[in-house]
Amino acid sequence: MESLKNRIKNYFQNNPEKWINGGTIERLSMDIGKKASNASRRLRELENEGFLERQIIGNSVSYKLAVKGNEC
Repeated sequence: MESLKNRIKNYFQNNPEKWINGGTIERLSMDIGKKASNASRRLRELENEGFLERQIIGNSVSYKLAVKGNEC
């Protein structure tokens, strides 16, 4: 079974130009039996690694594939 982190990476690579709300990724993780908190943690890790960019507007957090992320 593919890791949650790899699933998230693939999702962003398939949607490279889009800002995606963190809640969308949390729901995707719950669909495969993982906790939403696991997805949030993986998103933060991917941002720290430079794979994703993060944007905060009010109480909403969105992520987008970073330019460097296209090379990973």
